[in-house]
Parts: sequence; C-alpha cells; structure tokens
Amino acid sequence: MPAPPPASRETMSSSPLTITAFDGGNALSEFRARSLLKRLQSADATVVGVAARYVHWVATAEPMGRVSHDKLSALLSYGDAAAAQQPGDLIVVMPRLGTVSPWASKATDIAHNCGAELRRVERVTEFHLQRKGGLLKGPKPLLPAQRDALAAELHDRMTETVAFERDAARALFEDHPGAPM
Repeated sequence: MPAPPPASRETMSSSPLTITAFDGGNALSEFRARSLLKRLQSADATVVGVAARYVHWVATAEPMGRVSHDKLSALLSYGDAAAAQQPGDLIVVMPRLGTVSPWASKATDIAHNCGAELRRVERVTEFHLQRKGGLLKGPKPLLPAQRDALAAELHDRMTETVAFERDAARALFEDHPGAPM
C-alpha cells in the first residue's frame, strides 16, 4: 500500500528562496528502531521509545503553484507511512550545513527530470524520543549533556548536523561563505 501524500508547509526564509517542508515516510524499520533504542537507552536510561520520519525540504525561486506542489508531493511519497507524531523530545539530523548531500544531488536531478522547478531538495530525519516521566508529571526537559549524548547516537558528526527544532533545517539553504585558512 503506497504511503499517503506527505503534508507540507511553506515558509519564507531570509533569502529570496521559498522553503517548503514535505512530511515523508517512516525512517526506521522495527528492527532498526529496536537496535537504536538499546543504544539510546545506554546513553540515557529514561528513553523508552524512538520513532523517526523523513522530512523533505525544498527550495524554490518562487512559491509553488498547486500543480507543481502536487507533482512534487507525489514524487516525495515513498516507503512506509510514518506513524502519527508522538509527543516527546525532537532531534533533527540533517546533512552538514554548507554542503549538498549526495541524496540531495540525485533527488534534485530526478525532480528536474520530472519537470519540477526547484533549486534543491534535501532530506532530514526527525527522531522523536519518548522518555519515562515522574509519578505525576511527564519527563523533565533534557539537560544539554543528555541531549548531546542522545544526539551522538543518532548522527555521524563528520557528515551530519544535529538540531533540536524542526525549522532549523531551513539553514541548509543558506549561503555559508568559506573562511580563510
């Protein structure tokens, strides 16, 4: 059964590009989720569940029309549908800022070959961690050290960047001038 069309949200950035997010499918198989949960629990014993989904961020020169939006939405619908978003701690893993990921290069080429007018499409993974709460309340907010330990289990620091807010992925499309050596 094909995944339902991803939801999307259009936002403007400080650059002249229009950035649109398309919610994607499930990013973890049951096997990978169980394996990852064990690693996360070794970093923080309060973690009791993990789910992940892909989110596709698309940069266009102008806001998309309905036809373009629907075409792109269909193109970005693949894999198993993601489960309903659970409350919990959000950790966003994205390509390293200032780079274009190999996935983005290929996906952008495919989108262009399908007639989509866009500058680039990038894929990030949103991890939602469920944690144990107290007797009468939900879990306490993560301390920076806890958050960093969990993030370390979820990304490759050589090729990926971690954020703790969904909209931080818009930074993927900002120009990052090189620094002198």
